Amino acid sequence: MRILVCVKRVPAPGSRINVTEDGLNVDTAHLGFTTSPHEECALEEAAQLIERHGGTVSVLTVGPPEAEEQLRYAASVGGTEFTLVLNESGRDWDPLQTAASIRETILKLEAESGLFDLIFFGNESADAGGYQVGTRVAVGLDRPMVNGIKGLELGDSSVTA
Repeated sequence: MRILVCVKRVPAPGSRINVTEDGLNVDTAHLGFTTSPHEECALEEAAQLIERHGGTVSVLTVGPPEAEEQLRYAASVGGTEFTLVLNESGRDWDPLQTAASIRETILKLEAESGLFDLIFFGNESADAGGYQVGTRVAVGLDRPMVNGIKGLELGDSSVTA
């Protein structure tokens, strides 16, 4: 089984968030970051599934080079393959840009190694809470999606959420 988990780098809870002088971006100079809690749950579920059924957990994140920290965390929880899509613009991409980048990366990864059996996103990111990226990726890939689930059970040829 091949599972892909998409995670987001978000400010650590309790961090003081400052904005840049132009008021258009978050000043990240002294800000701590972590993996969004919803994606942590998706990553844990994926790790448990491959423990029971075998396979791999690929982890993908979009962000600056420092987002490798989230991939290292994913390795400690059970991730087995890792992809960082670099965004070195200094500004967060909007949901449309993020989803397009993730979609293109998924297509590239699947062309190299075959289709993913499951693709997990968190319910929403802890910082923006927009609920958009997972849906946009599913539509862009023309694949079914289910959101807001609490657990999965795998059958021989079925998934129950």
